Amino acid sequence: MLNVRLLKSTSLMAAFAAVAPAAAQELAPHRAVYVVSSLEHGKPGIETSGTYAYELRLTCDGYVINQRLRLEATGPRTTTSEQQSHMTESRDGRKLQFEHRTTSGGRQTSLVKGEASLGDGETGEARFSDPEGQTVALPPKTRFPVAIARETVRRAKAGENGFDALFFFGERVKPPQEVNVVIGRVPKRLADVKIPEGGEALADGRTRIYYRAGFFDPQSRGAGEPVFEMSSVTLDNGIELYGTHEESDGGIEYRITRLEPLPQPECKK
Repeated sequence: MLNVRLLKSTSLMAAFAAVAPAAAQELAPHRAVYVVSSLEHGKPGIETSGTYAYELRLTCDGYVINQRLRLEATGPRTTTSEQQSHMTESRDGRKLQFEHRTTSGGRQTSLVKGEASLGDGETGEARFSDPEGQTVALPPKTRFPVAIARETVRRAKAGENGFDALFFFGERVKPPQEVNVVIGRVPKRLADVKIPEGGEALADGRTRIYYRAGFFDPQSRGAGEPVFEMSSVTLDNGIELYGTHEESDGGIEYRITRLEPLPQPECKK
């Protein structure tokens, strides 16, 4: 499942956390590429364009995610920015290793990396190696990126219309965000998003799921507008076909242009 966040600095984040581990829901290992365009007040804009590449690999112990967002902002002077994220999450959703790197004009502007873990009581801690020595407490019900993807699919398939969650991604040294997810019908204008040639087998017989989500900093929940919002059309095996991410008056939308399967791991039983 592809989940991104566009900040004013064009930084990228995976977006969700689950209320509880979705033990039976599995995701399809795959590689996907998306074309990105800008949004202004929720409508297509002309100032920003780019590409997004996403890869989900399964291992015998968990999941490996690689994602790369590259944007070009036009104007008096064209600016190219890029963010790359590499994450490894355990199958039980209790451990996360993360590294997030942002560049602008070919120069690195930020680097955040570390690891996070949740204990039996679902509380935990994130420990950062860059910036070195920083820690963040993780409250009960905090979840990591793959866990939310599995939970969103599970709840949609069960006919539920949404849920609340706490999310930690590791892109900043701050407590988890609160997330409100609303699951609904796929809008008519998005019902015909095409599967790229070569990826048909991954989509054969799969249901399309639509959801919207608002993200709140803990201190602002219920006190106003979300920090940012997103929407997504995703297959029930976790492959995202279309998405939007909006913050203030701007944002991005992205559509899949390439899709290919990746091999399943060979694990000893």
